[in-house]
Amino acid sequence: MNNMTAAGIVGLGYYVPPKIMTNYDWENIVDTSDEWITSKTGIKERRIAEKDICTSDLAVMASIEAMREAKVRPEDIDLIILATSSPDVPLSSTASITQHKLGCKNAGAFDINAVCSGWVHALEIGSKFVIDSNYDNVLVIGSEVYSRIVNWEDRATCVLFGDGAGAAILQKIENGRGIIGSWLKSDGSGAEVIQIPAGGIKKPISSSDSLEGEQYFHMDGRAVWNFAIEAFPQAVKELLKQINMEIKDIDMIIPHQANFNIIKAGMENLGLPMDKVFMNLDKYGNTAAASVPIALAESVKEGIIKPGDLVITVGFGGGLAWGANAIEW
Repeated sequence: MNNMTAAGIVGLGYYVPPKIMTNYDWENIVDTSDEWITSKTGIKERRIAEKDICTSDLAVMASIEAMREAKVRPEDIDLIILATSSPDVPLSSTASITQHKLGCKNAGAFDINAVCSGWVHALEIGSKFVIDSNYDNVLVIGSEVYSRIVNWEDRATCVLFGDGAGAAILQKIENGRGIIGSWLKSDGSGAEVIQIPAGGIKKPISSSDSLEGEQYFHMDGRAVWNFAIEAFPQAVKELLKQINMEIKDIDMIIPHQANFNIIKAGMENLGLPMDKVFMNLDKYGNTAAASVPIALAESVKEGIIKPGDLVITVGFGGGLAWGANAIEW
């Protein structure tokens, strides 16, 4: 990276609940099998939050780790941006609840909802605040408790998701961990491909709760597959054009941890070997907006990403929304 000031990641953290739910556990609940789940998705287990744990609680745990690494105190945080599609409550914002729990008394806070590409969007938003405004420390979080919004009787979706959170502290920097570009896209014509039909003002949840499952997460699996195998490589290619770099310059891709077969198809489209992608979905399943920051933090912790690497983070999912960030580590 040159010596121009950029927004950089100076602290990372992630948290997953201690309770592990395996594919074999799901065999006792719905008509499925470890063999089917593994072959179709690559997922072997996922983490499930206890009933008294909220999305904000996971966000707090991930943020504490990120702040510790960045050596900043709660009162040093100027802004919190929280990406989630499983908020604690419809309002107030989960970011504000998290802000209070963390003790970030000097911070502004707001949520964004771009579903599984939420953190990729939040990172771009956060980088703009760092560079263009008087914000010294911006906390960007992805946190989800999907175990509470999926229908545990819908075998097509319930086995796919897990709970967790990831967080990053952004500061102005001159060298290392710099966000050098982002590319974001949306196609609202596919909004019904991934959705929770009820619970908003279009179809409020009634007191009788007679919604026949419409209060839960719904997904058209085939449509998601067709979208994701194109959106993933498109986001990478368009981002590289924007920053005047090439496929061969990429050292590591951190994709949304949706499905092994989607990621494999995307990497084949890009002409990249599988050793240039980091995956942990076998352990955590699909954690929606939390999946990219969890994977990024874990890959750095394991020493897979090294100083000087060009890292591409990619998100794709409900909205439909997709995008990518380029980070020079």
